[in-house]
Amino acid sequence: MWKVDNSLLNMKVRITEIFYSLSGEGISQGVPTVFVRLAGCSLRCGLTENKRLWCDTGYSLSPSVGEFYSLEDAISEINSIADGKETQVLLTGGEPLEGDEKKIFCTSLAVSLRSMRHNKPFPIPRIETSGSISIIGLENMVFTLDYKLPNSGMEKYMVLENLHYLNERKNDLDEIKFVVRDKEDFLHSIKIIEKFKLETNLLFSPVADELSPSTLADWVKELGHPKSRLSLQLHKILWGNKRGV
Repeated sequence: MWKVDNSLLNMKVRITEIFYSLSGEGISQGVPTVFVRLAGCSLRCGLTENKRLWCDTGYSLSPSVGEFYSLEDAISEINSIADGKETQVLLTGGEPLEGDEKKIFCTSLAVSLRSMRHNKPFPIPRIETSGSISIIGLENMVFTLDYKLPNSGMEKYMVLENLHYLNERKNDLDEIKFVVRDKEDFLHSIKIIEKFKLETNLLFSPVADELSPSTLADWVKELGHPKSRLSLQLHKILWGNKRGV
């Protein structure tokens, strides 16, 4: 059985919030989910010379927000919130893998959850990561990797080996997300898909208030890639742009 080194049980990281909702995006959209949002991210997506920051979790960008949680604290709260429900667990941020402590924490949490849930519908957590941190060799989790396109201003930080790794994993639950600001971004995403021969699930999301979802839908239809899908933020449609949903 999968085990965590006991010396790691008391290590602590800052967590902005842990809450229960529905998964808002991607192939798990609509699935009941416990969210664990870790604090801190060094990227500032969309903040270019003439454009605004588009991150909708700006309150979790600072590494000093939230409260310190040990591994045991996080597991206890996840179990308390789930309350026997067979939910997905999703690790997000901020950037949940940024820094050695958070990376070890997430890896250890994933091992612990698998040990407890190995015979359940969602035995391992999903982790949402920016693509700026290497995920090579990470196990006991599935990935939503947010590849940053040129008009995010953050593409230079992408770890391209991650794309090869996701191809090699051939995990039907992995996905790569492209947040699209304009047609230039969309055309660039096609180049990335073709260059790396991406075979995993491909998500296309519009930048809120900058690109019409119906316009992006037309582009996705025209692309016609069998692994592609339009991904809108269900939680915003249902409850608006607020925390804890």
